[in-house]
Amino acid sequence: MDELNIGRKVSLEEIKAVIEIMQKSTDSYLYIMDLTDSVYMISEEAKKRFTLETTRLENCIEALSQVIHKDDYHKVTEDILRCARGEKASHAMEYRWYSRDNKVVWVECRGNIVDTEENHRLMVGRVTEIGKKAKADNVTGLRKEIRFRKDIDKILNENHKAIKYCMRVGIDNFKEINEKDGTDAGDDILHELAICIAESICAEVDIYRIVADEFMVVDASEKSEGNAEEVYYRIKEKVAERARQKEYTGFYTISAGILNQKEEFVGKNSQDILRLTEYALNEAKRNGRNQMALFDRDSYNEYLKRLDIRKAIRLDIANDFRGFQVFYQPIVDANTYKLIGAEALLRWKDEKHGNVSPAVFIPIMEESGLIIPVGRYVLWEAAKTCKKWKQTIPEFHVNVNLSYVQIRKSDLMQDVERCIEEVGIEPNSLVLELTESGYIETDSRIMELFEELKAKNISLAIDDFGTGYSNMRYLEDIAAKTIKFDRSFVMQALQNEYNYTVISHIIDMAHSVGSTVCMEGIEYEHELERMKKAKPDMIQGYLFGKPCPVEEFEEKYLKEFLIS
Repeated sequence: MDELNIGRKVSLEEIKAVIEIMQKSTDSYLYIMDLTDSVYMISEEAKKRFTLETTRLENCIEALSQVIHKDDYHKVTEDILRCARGEKASHAMEYRWYSRDNKVVWVECRGNIVDTEENHRLMVGRVTEIGKKAKADNVTGLRKEIRFRKDIDKILNENHKAIKYCMRVGIDNFKEINEKDGTDAGDDILHELAICIAESICAEVDIYRIVADEFMVVDASEKSEGNAEEVYYRIKEKVAERARQKEYTGFYTISAGILNQKEEFVGKNSQDILRLTEYALNEAKRNGRNQMALFDRDSYNEYLKRLDIRKAIRLDIANDFRGFQVFYQPIVDANTYKLIGAEALLRWKDEKHGNVSPAVFIPIMEESGLIIPVGRYVLWEAAKTCKKWKQTIPEFHVNVNLSYVQIRKSDLMQDVERCIEEVGIEPNSLVLELTESGYIETDSRIMELFEELKAKNISLAIDDFGTGYSNMRYLEDIAAKTIKFDRSFVMQALQNEYNYTVISHIIDMAHSVGSTVCMEGIEYEHELERMKKAKPDMIQGYLFGKPCPVEEFEEKYLKEFLIS
């Protein structure tokens, strides 16, 4: 209806008749706007979809404000008025309309000017939803998400108990397949997987292709057994069999997220089903891929809580690190018990969640990358505090924990150097702690950082030694200034003579290459007396002090020495 090649003037009734016929064969909403009498007429389906009171609007320029988005209304009506004045012969714009369910829908509106026998100037055209997707997929031959939404909403509204399961199947690492072998190869895999799924279920079970490499299987059939887990394994077997037939060219694996708990379908709509199955599928992929995961409400609630915490952390960072605080735990000389340093430990408190454990919020920050700005905040705070306390104890140092995310995704060396320069602190007053891990030897960026730190006279400590990779070559190859034994390793040594002997030998080896040793987690006198015989250099633990804020640390450990 974009072009009307009319050789004579036609009547308004003729145009209406043509539109009524054409409306039956299109998904668009056809309309007539009488620019002479300011009357707007649109098909009945549009009233069901959008916020139109009636299909005939009087004083239409003003009346269209009920359906056109307020931010688009002025430019749209200005264009229509130009058509009415004869300045334009057509109207073609993309803008937003309000739907019945209070959502914003992007539409394309096109119309052409027609003069009638009655000397009325009309705009005749159609309104099309831009966001409507094709109802079928040519690659797989399956119906697409728009049909899934329509079908599942109907079932959920009429009889949600009929649904035995919804299973979302995704191809693992599909992006890499497309990048490596091309999109044609990716399309072949999509087509093949669609066949494998269809062969694994009965004909009454519905399959849809929803997004990219993902499919939805919906079993609301009375004829099926309704066991999603068995269906998943059947699909896997068929995928594996086809891979063997092709001698493993184009090999791929699949993961699945399954929603099969009856209570999870109560009061839900298609958007809810998509969201919950997406979570379950992502859980399967997070757990290693090539497996399935059943939707679990408790873990989903925990996931939502993590998202909520992440949002709160992001807001606090934007508000000058509101809610964050750096605590300090004393580090003492193992022989004299004299205070020689402290470890900076991050704490976070939120109005909604209260005091959140570092074991909860630090992994969330690492996953999201928020650890990078927060890590800078901790580094600067610790450096400024250390500079102040060195006025009392000149040899004082502060230990700052590093995350592997900071090393891999930020210019950590630049941050450290800038901190030292801006705060005005000696480089050897900072000790950067990195948790022991196999990454240390396998990641070249980490090894390069170690070399840069040593060249700048910035000390490095390997934290939680004995709980992870435990490669003795750390002591020689990395030449860390300090290794720190985790409390769990210390407890093993206290309970077992063999482990005690191992710790003693490691300490001797550390000393032989010029490294010092700090025993963490010493809480009782008898633990101190026993572990002192192994000759560590430093002690850190509740026996000498718990982590506390700056003011409390100064009150307990530095009050009599502080320079005002």
